[in-house]
Amino acid sequence: MKTMKSKLAVALMAAGLSFGAAAADITVGYAADPVSLDPHEQLSGGTLQMSHMVFDPLVRFTQTMDFEPRLAESWERVDNETMRFTLRKGVKFHSGNAFTADDVVWTFSRLKSSPDFKGIFGPLVSLTKVDDYTVEVKTDGTYPLIENVATYIFPMDSKFYSGKTAAGEDKAALVKHGNSYASTNVSGTGPFTIKSREQGVKVEFERFGNYWDTASKGNVDNLTLVPIKEDATRVAALLSGDVDMIAPVAPNDYKRIKKAKSVDLYTMPGTRIITFQMNQNSNEALKDVRVRQAIVYAVNNEGITKKIMKGAATAAAQQSPVGYAGYNEDLKPRYDLKKAKALMKEAGYADGFTLSMMAPNNRL
Repeated sequence: MKTMKSKLAVALMAAGLSFGAAAADITVGYAADPVSLDPHEQLSGGTLQMSHMVFDPLVRFTQTMDFEPRLAESWERVDNETMRFTLRKGVKFHSGNAFTADDVVWTFSRLKSSPDFKGIFGPLVSLTKVDDYTVEVKTDGTYPLIENVATYIFPMDSKFYSGKTAAGEDKAALVKHGNSYASTNVSGTGPFTIKSREQGVKVEFERFGNYWDTASKGNVDNLTLVPIKEDATRVAALLSGDVDMIAPVAPNDYKRIKKAKSVDLYTMPGTRIITFQMNQNSNEALKDVRVRQAIVYAVNNEGITKKIMKGAATAAAQQSPVGYAGYNEDLKPRYDLKKAKALMKEAGYADGFTLSMMAPNNRL
């Protein structure tokens, strides 16, 4: 397995967009489009972006990779297999319903049944209500990553999503790539409500006037999210003034953005790990550990970060970025082409072999 950690870069029109005290309406060109308003239908960047705007997690990461309370005010370990979360009081959903422990329990049960999320929640055996504002999470043995998993719990409005539609369909139904009540209707606790949505065209967000986090310094009243998948098209939209901000900015476009007048480019450390995974059951050669090691030694991570990523990434030697649980600073990228060739020869593949690969487009 080879790994590389990417950075996040955004660009905005400095002259036409002010983040001062006055409220603003902005249009953002974003690489991904949420395929659904159901936060549990697909685990993707577009869905998580929507979730953070319309819902709130129990816990979230800060820029320094610490855990920050959101809908959970605090949490404590009861024992090696139990963690207790104290929930925030006085929070309202967009529907007007009050947020309670019942919503967290309901959401957890739904996440456990989601094809995309159930793997993340596998180590968590149960989430039970202690009282209206306290829940307890039980794990299958000692599990140190409960807070990490809690960042994926965006409580849904259980009353809003319960019952039947006029057509007699279950409002709570989770339909993968299909039409459901939850895929077209939404009630969260987040800072924005969804005013309108045209899939693949735009999503219009409006500030939620009854948002619980009154200390939030956000000053955007209306935000339009326009999905623009192609990097060059996204940059062109920014430079022409069609959008006020874009994210992300591809490394190949850094120079173009920096040369443009009235455009500011911001970069910050990212946590996304780009990996090369090897399926040992698909190819006989990959069953040999020497072959897998040879592939690791043959990939020049440092070269990729400098030449292809233009410095917009750091070479990683493990799945955990700095600040994540399990990160080991002693693990370093291993590039040794001579050793890679020796291992291949030793394994009986001196002349190489053929592999089939699956890879997404526009992901650097």
